Amino acid sequence: MNTSTIKTIIAEYRVALALLGIMLLGAALRFADIGTESLWVDEIYSFRQAIKSVEQIIANAPADVHPPVYYVLLHAWTLLFGTTEIGLRSFSAVCGLAAIPLMYLLGCEIASKRVGLYAALLLALSHFHIHYSQETRSYSYLVLVVVLGMLAFVRYLRYFEEETSPSISWKTLAFYFAATVLVLYSHFFALFVIVAQNALVASFLFTRRAMFKRIWKSWFTLQALLLLVFTPWLNVLYWQIKAVKSGFWIEPSNIFTLGETLIEYAGSISSAMVLFPLCILAYLQVRKRLVRYDDADSSNASNQTHDDTAQSALVVQFWSGYRSQMLLLWLTMPILIPYLMSEFSTPIYYVKYTIPALPALLLLAAKGMDAFDTNVRWMRWLVGGIIAALCLIAWRDNRNDWNSLEKEVWKESTRFLNSTAARNDAVFVHEWYCKYNCEYYNQRPDLTFQALPPERFAITPTTIERFYAPLATGRDRIWLVLSHRGAQTPMILARIERDFVMTLDTIFPSRYRKYMIADTFPQKTKGIYLMKTYLSNDIRVMRFERKK
Repeated sequence: MNTSTIKTIIAEYRVALALLGIMLLGAALRFADIGTESLWVDEIYSFRQAIKSVEQIIANAPADVHPPVYYVLLHAWTLLFGTTEIGLRSFSAVCGLAAIPLMYLLGCEIASKRVGLYAALLLALSHFHIHYSQETRSYSYLVLVVVLGMLAFVRYLRYFEEETSPSISWKTLAFYFAATVLVLYSHFFALFVIVAQNALVASFLFTRRAMFKRIWKSWFTLQALLLLVFTPWLNVLYWQIKAVKSGFWIEPSNIFTLGETLIEYAGSISSAMVLFPLCILAYLQVRKRLVRYDDADSSNASNQTHDDTAQSALVVQFWSGYRSQMLLLWLTMPILIPYLMSEFSTPIYYVKYTIPALPALLLLAAKGMDAFDTNVRWMRWLVGGIIAALCLIAWRDNRNDWNSLEKEVWKESTRFLNSTAARNDAVFVHEWYCKYNCEYYNQRPDLTFQALPPERFAITPTTIERFYAPLATGRDRIWLVLSHRGAQTPMILARIERDFVMTLDTIFPSRYRKYMIADTFPQKTKGIYLMKTYLSNDIRVMRFERKK
């Protein structure tokens, strides 16, 4: 075994150990404190879907706004690990962890092993990704399948780079096809990643015409097959889009929306101050190169031919090629398309929905970290300082989350009801979806929970009377649970106060952060905040006793 082979083996072991360390770090950040906070309303919705049979999940899919694959997988997961907070959320944590080695492979395909390690580290530390890896929703699964799909896409394109490239293998075609089907059936916003892929291939007609001639037949065939596979969902998608246009809960986007999105991706403003310059540096490479020049003697006026002399110097090079274009399209399409749709049509833009673009930002930042030549001492120290800063910022941001409540505290408020309510007391919940949170945590079978119907029913005093009267009849005491304060809240209170008087009012607060937006808190206090990350509401538990 020669020296070069030994060095190669040692280098491979170092990469494997580094990736293992990054995955251990990512696992620690994703599983730490995962079961402390209550399941909030969207997580309870996931729970209610997961406990159904596979047939029921698929049949219910048209009533949701996303494909059913995630819920089917969550259903299988709960059969093994249960429906506790940890059992439900651990599926997202595992998906988030599995995306880390895929980011490494994608970074290797796009640039180098070093970029792959940087990208894996940035995803492991990503506060935005960690948050949704600890939530029983589809977002970490969405990142996983999008990274997998883009990995398959890059490997597919690699076969068409050179005119003398070998014929593409059926395994590569099958890999791209299967991965893209997962992307299509993962989330509505994942479709914009497919749009970005098609935009890149279409750009080859102008920038890489020879490559376009080699690829277009294969690409058109694949896209036609994917459309055929997605056809069963197109009708559902049509009616979902029509329902959204008729009215949706998302607020209109504003001037701060795009900046808010990028700061969320970074995790915090301090992290953004490190990551965004790196994204710019992704297109600039500072490397030591052998520069040749004429070592002419200025004092010698005669024309003499001198040998070229090589000298090591720092040279700035620009990173070009379709991979750089791909990252830009991947980053911008899932953000700009829904943003423009929200501006000129029905608002659909919500930051967490755009999470398919997050890996593109982190890959650009990873490429920016690789812009410096680590063979140069000061550059090596600079890269080390960047990594240390990002680790410290990630630790601070995640520690702040561990030390505070950012989800609605349904566990604590329902336990309070269980310990305080008298036997056979009734609980009126102001929103139908909040009722399921109370029932999930309720341990008192004698307590009766009632709620108003879904939003598609007109909430009028008559509607309130219909659902309130059976609870109030024959009881000297009832409870009211308020959260997500809405227009019907004053009507509910006015009706109850005709028969009862409030004797207890307990508030269970949670954090409510926003980015650069004026907002009204549940307690009616107003303020302008720099952050808009996780919207949660205080829960108000009120006891009423019948008037004498």
